[in-house]
Amino acid sequence: MDARTHAHAPGFPPGCPDSGDVLRALTASGTPHELTLVVVTSALRAGVEEAGDHERGLDRVRASLARIGALCGPAWSPSYYGKDLVLVRPGRHDPAALRLPLAVAAGGVRHGWAWDRLVLPSGAEPGFAALLRACYAVSMAARLCRDEPLLPALAPAALATVPGRLTVRGTASLLAGVLVRPDGERAAGAGEDPRMPGVPSADGWPGSARAAAGGWLVMTDVHDIEWGTVAPDPTGSRVTAGNAQELLDLAAVWQAGGSPAEVFPAAYRIRQRRERELVDHLAALAYGVHGFGTLHGTFGDGLCGLVTGPSVLRRALARANRASAGRLASGAGAAPVGAGGIGAARPRAAFALHVTKTLKGTGQPPDGVQLFGDQLSRTAAEAALRFLDRMREAGPSAPGAHHLDHARRHREHWLRHLPECCRSRATGLLAPP
Repeated sequence: MDARTHAHAPGFPPGCPDSGDVLRALTASGTPHELTLVVVTSALRAGVEEAGDHERGLDRVRASLARIGALCGPAWSPSYYGKDLVLVRPGRHDPAALRLPLAVAAGGVRHGWAWDRLVLPSGAEPGFAALLRACYAVSMAARLCRDEPLLPALAPAALATVPGRLTVRGTASLLAGVLVRPDGERAAGAGEDPRMPGVPSADGWPGSARAAAGGWLVMTDVHDIEWGTVAPDPTGSRVTAGNAQELLDLAAVWQAGGSPAEVFPAAYRIRQRRERELVDHLAALAYGVHGFGTLHGTFGDGLCGLVTGPSVLRRALARANRASAGRLASGAGAAPVGAGGIGAARPRAAFALHVTKTLKGTGQPPDGVQLFGDQLSRTAAEAALRFLDRMREAGPSAPGAHHLDHARRHREHWLRHLPECCRSRATGLLAPP
């Protein structure tokens, strides 16, 4: 396969084609309908936390996947998406010959892989849809094998262990943890992510960064995309839905003995709808700064780019959040690009974004935007410290523990951004464990 004939997978090294584009071309080519499918997935959060920087962590994960794809030889068609590598080969094959357990050690990134053999229905569109659904199932199995390396790599065998291995909540997380970006709803335009029409491609971000001579560096993130946001107050009202939260009923069916043939199609449809909502949300946010900056689809459920001023970002974020109210809500951090350039602004914008994550569901900051250097109000500061205190009480293995780790690494930034009345409490809370 010549990668130059396919759309590039945004954010990946040169020569890495987009999986949706490759798989669509394969099913339209008249290739034999029986094929072998392998998915290699990555421990992305661990890679990001280890790198201490989202962009650097993503780059490391994707470079590792690119190395694995290059090792697999010309017989397999490698393609890339998010944190996954997809390998397809017409006919019946045994992927053990790929020696993936050795290859996945490349780059120091933790990966997992799984595989299956498929017989696709005739016709380009039915075949493509069936292949994408199969990728969903095999990706789930790869995620299981990433966390439990002794599981069988054959996807049906790995997935058969779920009812005895995971809780209902863990099963819902598995069903939700695989990216299912809609494909074919509408064609992406020039310079847009091929899987996210309306969202400027991550491939344009390095050029934007090099050309930056001022303005504000922006990083956004959809808060609590897996489980949704619940207000941290006595009402406990739900602010947004979550991908996994919407799959709890199906997870319970699987745990109670329901077959994957019953659970997966329904879960896949829900995931498609949720991903479509996410694409619409990110496209609205990107469109909102048009003419006053560009936000690129660099982070899967977040954007990164430059705007001329904070008011541009505030308006765009308010409109996008209002349009997706109850379903999705983003926060944004921004830092001025000064004499130190993008390199100095990046960790500051990332810190400002992290502040918004500690304030999820509180209505603080009121517009969802935190600017690096702007001191928090007393109300916001107390809410953030309550969040971090809950993380400390929950312990290092609890979900969300990485937020406290991040805050401790950036203790001096926190002390700078808190009002005087809150600094003494923060000093103890953010002290190294």
